[in-house]
Amino acid sequence: MANPALNWRFVGTRAFVGSDLVGALNASYDLGIATVYADGTTRTPGTGSAWTWAREQTLGTTVAAYGNPPVNALAFRYIIGGTVGVPAPTMLAPDTTAGNLIFYGMQRNAGAYTTWTSATPFTNAGFSGYWRGTRTFNSAPSFDSVSMWESQEGCVIQYGANSNGNTMTIGFGALIDPQSTNAANAESDGRLYMMFGSGSNAVTSGAWASVANNANASTWGAGSSSVSNSHAGVFAPGTAVMYGGAGAQTYRFGTFAQSNPFNASSSALPLIRVVITTAAGVYLGQSREWYLTEDQPSRVVLKSGATTIGSICGASIGFAANCVILTP
Repeated sequence: MANPALNWRFVGTRAFVGSDLVGALNASYDLGIATVYADGTTRTPGTGSAWTWAREQTLGTTVAAYGNPPVNALAFRYIIGGTVGVPAPTMLAPDTTAGNLIFYGMQRNAGAYTTWTSATPFTNAGFSGYWRGTRTFNSAPSFDSVSMWESQEGCVIQYGANSNGNTMTIGFGALIDPQSTNAANAESDGRLYMMFGSGSNAVTSGAWASVANNANASTWGAGSSSVSNSHAGVFAPGTAVMYGGAGAQTYRFGTFAQSNPFNASSSALPLIRVVITTAAGVYLGQSREWYLTEDQPSRVVLKSGATTIGSICGASIGFAANCVILTP
């Protein structure tokens, strides 16, 4: 049975001082508690598509922010964190810890929050461990803004550098529809839970959709098994272990190299669902209301008259590049 359709909303963008990791975490949290969407409509955390976020501070310095989706039968929570100095969080293979970058992780059956570097940040067992989500914040050019997209069961966070348009993206949630209720294929709620991130070795490639699955600088469901590269994984149903084993990566089915322009015969933008598999080619599911489409700049909201078609999360905030469109 197909999962319910998700309604994606563009929360907006927040600027922060370039190279400031703490500023980046605070700006991410500020988006998470926003009361207005980018289009000016009301956002009420915990209702509709709006997530509820909280943060952890040490002596007034933000070290982590964590989010709870409004539709959440299995009590999942998702977390980003980092410190300028080298922290000691629980890492997920193949990554190791490092300072001055943002990590990301996910938790099933979450209880009360403890601290981001605990082996059990949400008290209960069921934490993934962390992968690296961004380059270090002292890398040039400096990241100086963050954007957020959210739906009832998924969230995407993107850090960008205005000087050249480079981006790093982190996504997590029930992003994959397994189209099955078999216990071997889906969680008890019929979903699959994923997280992915750009990693710390390179910014997102402008042609990421055509980058080989196991190569760096890909994104949106395709991961590399090499340390610090871009990663993507799905919890095996009923476990807190990535499908295929600790640190195992998911792949996209095929690569996507488009012509420009890339339109339907009616000149409408194509919406191409993404199929996700294991590295061994086992089908896992398809993307939930996020689609490959014609190259566009990131953070753009596309409309047909007064009707919103969707919002773009792409490889660059400065020019047209490989992207997905998240539909409302």
